[in-house]
Amino acid sequence: MVTAILFGLYSAGVAIAITLIGYFTGLDKTSAINWLPYISLPFFILFLWMAMKERKQEDFGGTISYGQCLWTGVLVGIFAGLAVGIFMYVYSTSINPGMIDMIAQKQAEGMRAQNLSPDQIQKAQSYSKMFTTPPMMAAWSFVGDVFMATIFSLIIAIFVKTKEGESEIKTV
Repeated sequence: MVTAILFGLYSAGVAIAITLIGYFTGLDKTSAINWLPYISLPFFILFLWMAMKERKQEDFGGTISYGQCLWTGVLVGIFAGLAVGIFMYVYSTSINPGMIDMIAQKQAEGMRAQNLSPDQIQKAQSYSKMFTTPPMMAAWSFVGDVFMATIFSLIIAIFVKTKEGESEIKTV
């Protein structure tokens, strides 16, 4: 459990650092906001793999099943999601409270570019406001991290698991 907490917090730390770098450099107000969050994805995958490898060695003596790998990855996602969710709530309420208005403005510009009527834009924005409140953004951050951790863990576990009857630590 400690391994999952540790690597979940590492992953959250990278995501939080990238978000803050984007905010303090002003990249969050440019088109970079579309790709900036994806910078943390390779680190997330790396931390999932490292957590599985560490549990394999430290907790299971060199052998680990597919299910144990998968559960480790899900736990990493849960702890990363909790930390990022809390951060997103604080970020959207205290650090960058104008972010929600900026999101709404960019959505309206995109809808105008699609030649939607003002009535359609207003209807769409009233619907999207339900999903862009600070609590909802925190919840979606949590759910997104757990979902991504599960998907990536399903794949990573194939390579980390030990085949039945085989141990990574071989006796000579």
